[in-house]
Amino acid sequence: MKNKIPDKLKSEGGPKRLNLGCGFKYREGWINLDISNTDIYQRKIKVDVTHDLDKFPYPFPDNYFDEVLMDNVLEHLEKPSRVLEELERICKNNAVIKVIVPHFSGYKAYTDHTHKHYFTIESIDLMLRNRKIEIVKAKLEISDNALIRFIGKFFTMFSVRIYERFLYGYFPAQGITWILKVKR
Repeated sequence: MKNKIPDKLKSEGGPKRLNLGCGFKYREGWINLDISNTDIYQRKIKVDVTHDLDKFPYPFPDNYFDEVLMDNVLEHLEKPSRVLEELERICKNNAVIKVIVPHFSGYKAYTDHTHKHYFTIESIDLMLRNRKIEIVKAKLEISDNALIRFIGKFFTMFSVRIYERFLYGYFPAQGITWILKVKR
């Protein structure tokens, strides 16, 4: 496996951070990885490392990263469980992994034809089975609209399961954010 950490980031002190599937969301001081340096419309994007996230192993050493961000990426990949397994490998103990995906009830889940998976708040539970990664926080993003967000908070404060089973059609959620921690 070839180590693809950019030289400019190897020597920097501080936490090692990976922006996995960065797209147009380039972050300074992070290693920004995407499948290529162009998007699906052939527009240029800034990346530090190119790699297909459906190909394993990822081009990074074991126990390297302190923090990983996957912002609307996991739903595009063939094997989300395998991706989390790979993140466990490349992250240090106590590393934080933030995963953001569209919720199955939101229109954003279905507007992109490249989405391969649809998620509920509990979808990650099965993917983390037998992993050394724990859920620190799971948050449902109801809406960008303040009124609907307020109403949605009322419905989800008691049970997200009840919301996802009976109320999602009335107040569709837009996304899910999971904060995970590697625990070896």
